[in-house]
Amino acid sequence: FKTRVFARIQPEQKLRLVTVLKQLGIIVGVTGDGVNDSLALKRADVGIAMGEGGTDVAKEAADIVLTDNNFATLIKAIEEGRIIYKNILNATMYLVAGNLAEISLVFFATLIHLPLPLLPTQILWINLITDSLPALALATGSKDSSVLSKNPRDPHVSLLDRDRILIIALIGFSMATALLAIFTFLLTIVPQAVARTVVFNLLIYFQLLTVIGIGWHSVKRGNRFLIFTVVLIFILQLIVTFTPFFQNILRLQI
Repeated sequence: FKTRVFARIQPEQKLRLVTVLKQLGIIVGVTGDGVNDSLALKRADVGIAMGEGGTDVAKEAADIVLTDNNFATLIKAIEEGRIIYKNILNATMYLVAGNLAEISLVFFATLIHLPLPLLPTQILWINLITDSLPALALATGSKDSSVLSKNPRDPHVSLLDRDRILIIALIGFSMATALLAIFTFLLTIVPQAVARTVVFNLLIYFQLLTVIGIGWHSVKRGNRFLIFTVVLIFILQLIVTFTPFFQNILRLQI
């Protein structure tokens, strides 16, 4: 557009302007406080009505009511929304990749007639410590102001698009393949229980590396919760592996 400012325009002209911009694939936000803004507020991707002095018609047509009439609040809200979306995406990718690795490992081992690389109690422990705190730490990652420099995401694209699914598959199947190869090799030189213990520990440590990789930007910005979670799980795993009480419960052998 060569024209960037439109003044004194009619309600139907505002509506037409919003419609044209949306047809061009632009994410449109409209602010307004009067009855004449209601059509554009309703048609926009995000309609924002002024809470102080705004008409009831505008507030009803809008998606958001800005109670303090401060446009800086909009910037903070957009930043917070993008951070939340990014954190949810990171947590989802981590959870799906980790569970894909577990499922694939057991499935392919069964397919080629190997002993179970993980026992039910071991899988329960893995899910208990790797699917809880690490995912929560990713979902509550530290703030990242750089999200405002990026274009708005396409609202029609799903959370897990093709590229993200490929990344998840690469991480999950890579872990499963590596662990299956290690398990197969260990079965030739050590007892089955020892081989299973090694795979049990490696899977957890691989998932810790995954959570660090996915949340690396958050780690660089000092996400103490994520760092604490990784260290805590590492220590817990050492305790579980070398303590006779937990060895008996989880059927581990070193």
